[in-house]
Amino acid sequence: MSLARLAAASLLLLAISGIARAQEDYAFTGEWECDGAPFVFSSTVYSIGDDSYDIQEVQEGSDGSYTLFLSDEVYITLSEITSDTLDFSSSESSRTMNCRRY
Repeated sequence: MSLARLAAASLLLLAISGIARAQEDYAFTGEWECDGAPFVFSSTVYSIGDDSYDIQEVQEGSDGSYTLFLSDEVYITLSEITSDTLDFSSSESSRTMNCRRY
């Protein structure tokens, strides 16, 4: 294989692995019911009903929680995550909701 083809193949693999990481599934991904409202979490988007918000960054805590940064000032924290429950809290309110997976 020529050096040019090897370089092109390497770049393609890097691009594919970046896409795979961007679409990574976390323990919180899926559809949830939180205090009667439908919530949907993916690795890149957080939705409540018809409103969707881009997730800028996901940080995993040492306790298994996840903080999803929606902007520099706004974030949500998902904790106590099991296969069918999690706790939700937002930086914009002091309220914590218990959620169940649909």
